[in-house]
Amino acid sequence: MNDLTLHVLTPAEYVFLETKNQDGVYNDATRKKLYSIIEKLKQGKANSSRAEKKLYRIFHSANFGIHFDKNLETRETISHSGKIKISAKFEGEIIAKAVLIEKTASVAANIAAEVVMCKGKVFGDIRATHKIKITKDAEVKGDIHSPNFIIEKGAVFDGRCSMPNVKKPSLLLQLGKALKKTG
Repeated sequence: MNDLTLHVLTPAEYVFLETKNQDGVYNDATRKKLYSIIEKLKQGKANSSRAEKKLYRIFHSANFGIHFDKNLETRETISHSGKIKISAKFEGEIIAKAVLIEKTASVAANIAAEVVMCKGKVFGDIRATHKIKITKDAEVKGDIHSPNFIIEKGAVFDGRCSMPNVKKPSLLLQLGKALKKTG
């Protein structure tokens, strides 16, 4: 850090951003701070040092996930193109790419995502286009709709389950794709 030259960011801002993951899941205050630092880098792009330009290249299209901390109680509708992690008491509706319900969470919501992992309590319907997993000690009261459904021993599930067939490409279609790749 001693030989690092910064023209746009303060050393604290640089270290704060550098230590984060572009696919990470953060609480609201941290996400706002991250996005403001990225915006600062964008505005000062012309005057940026090499290190700042590198950091901007890494984070310019970041889609930080949303984390609801365990001491939070919220009621809202969430639609996010990334990950959502809930450790809190949450009511509403959730639409996301991936949803993780932690052990400390109590969720009264309908959930739609590609992947859902439930370790806590969910009261509502869950739809996943890829997979739903309910871990031991979790409790789900509502209907499940997913092509892949895993429920561990010790979990509580009260509802209906619908597992649509995932259409696999026909053998002829697979052969055609293989021929195109090999020439």
